[in-house]
Amino acid sequence: MSDIFNNELFEAFASASDNVYIYVCDMAVDVSRWSKNAISYFGLDGEYIKNAADVWASHVHPDDIEIYTTDITAVFSGKKRTHNCQYRARNSLGEYVWLECKGSVIWNADGTPKIFAGLMTRIDGQSKYDSLTGLLTSQNLYNVDFSSPPGIALLIGLDSFRKVVSNYGYNAGDEILVEFSKRAKALCRPGWQILRFSGDELLVLAFAAERQEAMDFYGRLGQEIDVIELKDGRKVGVSASAGGVSFPGDADSREVLINKLEHSLEYAKNTDRGTLVFFSEEIARKHERGQALREDLKSCIKNGFRGFELFFQPFVNPASQEIVGCECLLRWKGERIVDSYPMEFIKVLEDYGGIREVGFWVMEQAIRQQVEWRARYGNLWVSFNVSYQQFLDEGFEGRLVSYAEKYGVDPSYMIIELTESCVVDNPKELSAIFDRLRARGFKLALDDFGTAYASMEMLKCLHVDYIKVEHSFVRELSEPGHDIDYVIVDNLLEMCRHLGCSSIVEGVENSAVADIVGEMDATMLQGYYYSRPVCRSDFERLLDNDREKRGKAQS
Repeated sequence: MSDIFNNELFEAFASASDNVYIYVCDMAVDVSRWSKNAISYFGLDGEYIKNAADVWASHVHPDDIEIYTTDITAVFSGKKRTHNCQYRARNSLGEYVWLECKGSVIWNADGTPKIFAGLMTRIDGQSKYDSLTGLLTSQNLYNVDFSSPPGIALLIGLDSFRKVVSNYGYNAGDEILVEFSKRAKALCRPGWQILRFSGDELLVLAFAAERQEAMDFYGRLGQEIDVIELKDGRKVGVSASAGGVSFPGDADSREVLINKLEHSLEYAKNTDRGTLVFFSEEIARKHERGQALREDLKSCIKNGFRGFELFFQPFVNPASQEIVGCECLLRWKGERIVDSYPMEFIKVLEDYGGIREVGFWVMEQAIRQQVEWRARYGNLWVSFNVSYQQFLDEGFEGRLVSYAEKYGVDPSYMIIELTESCVVDNPKELSAIFDRLRARGFKLALDDFGTAYASMEMLKCLHVDYIKVEHSFVRELSEPGHDIDYVIVDNLLEMCRHLGCSSIVEGVENSAVADIVGEMDATMLQGYYYSRPVCRSDFERLLDNDREKRGKAQS
C-alpha cells in the first residue's frame, strides 16, 4: 500500500467532523482513499477507489457538473493552483446536498502530478441569515432562479471601509454595516431580495425592475448613508460604489452574475468611486487585460525580473545647474503586454502581492547603481520610492542593510521616499522605522508633500531629511493667476529651512518656472525642463554632457 495512504494525519483529519469529508489520490496509479464518513454518507463502494474522478462525477448534480469539471480540469492542467468550488452531490439516500469542495495538487520535480488531496464540507446546514445584519447570506443565491422574472442585480460596497475601521475601530465598523444594511433594506421594493454578500458588500436582487429604478434606488441609498451617527455620538461620512448587471440578459446563471457584478464593482471603485457602473464590454476587456497583466508580471518576476527596468530623472542644483542626483522610477515591458504604464502595472502588483519582491529588486538596483556611478562621476544622491506597506514588511530593514553592505554604498547618498499612495494607519510605528534607518545614515523623504497623507500632522510624527514639494503647486507658477501657488511653495520652502530639512521641488516644466523656484532657495529641482525620466544610458549621457560643460566653464 502506498505511503500516501498509510498516513496518521489522514486518519486524524478523517474523523475530525461528521460534515467534512477528506480524500487523497495517488495520481501515478489513479487510486484514491476516502474517509469512512464519506463512504457511508455518499454510499461509495469502498475506502479505496480506482478512477475516482469519474466515480465522483456520477454523484454530482447534472446542473452543476460543468462547474465541477471546469474547475477540476483547470487544477489538473496547472492553470489553477487549487480546486475550490461549490456544487450539489447525491448522498446515499438519493438526496442532493450542497458541498464546498477544496483541494490541491502536489507536483513532481519533472512537472507530473503526484498527489491530489482535498476536503469537502457540507454547507447545506449553514445559517440562512447573517448574524450581524440579519440579512440573508449569499448562500441563498443557490436557490434563486435568474431566468425569470427579469431584473437588475446590484453589488454595493462601502468605499475605503478599511480606513473607516482603522480610524473608528471594529465596533464602529459593525455599527456602520448594520445601519448600511437597515437603510438599504428599507429602500427595497416588495419582492426584491437583499443579501449580505461578503465583508462590506450587499447584493440587491431587484426583480421586475428596470435599470432606472435600480439607479434611483442606489441614488437614494447614497443620500441615506451620507452620514451615519454612531452610538457614542460620532458622525462618520460614508459612501458606496456599486456594480450593476441585468438578468437574464447579461447573466442567466449565478456564476456569471457574480462574476460580472464583481468586475463592475471593481471598475467603479478603481475609476469612478462613489458611482454605480453597469457591466459592459469595456469592463470585460479591462478585466481580461488585468488578468493578462497579472500572469505576464508573474512570469517576468519568475524569470529574473525580465522586462523590468529603472529609469532615472535628474535632481539639479538650482545655483550651479549641475546634476547632483536622480530619482529611480520603475518601468516594465511584458512578454505579451508591451504598453503598460506604471500606474497600471504597479496597482496590479499591489493587488496580488508581487510588489514585495519587485520593491526589493528596485531597492537593490538603486543601491548598486549609486555605487557604480560613484566610481565614474563621484557621489550622486539616488532616491527610490517605498510604500507604507513596504516599510512595514518584516524583511524590509534587513534587506536594505544587507544590500548596502553587499555593494558598499554610502547610506547618506541614498534617499528613501515614502510614496503618497498609502494611508498611514500607525505613524508612531513608521516613525520608529524612520529613526532606525536615519541612525544608519539613510536619508528619508516625504514625497509629494501637500497632497494625500502628507499633512502637517504627519510631519509632526516623522523625522525626515527631505520634503518633496508636489508638482501641482509648481508647474504653472509662471502662468497668470497662480499667485497662491507661489505663496504656498515659498512658505513650504521656508518651513523646510526652519525644520532643518532639505527640499526637492518637483514639476519644473520650463525655464520660467526654473527661474522662479531657483530664487526661492530650494535644495534641488526636478522636472521635464531638465529631463523626463530616461533609461540608464541616456541618463549617463546627461551626466557626461553636464561634466563636460562644467569642465569647459572651469577652463
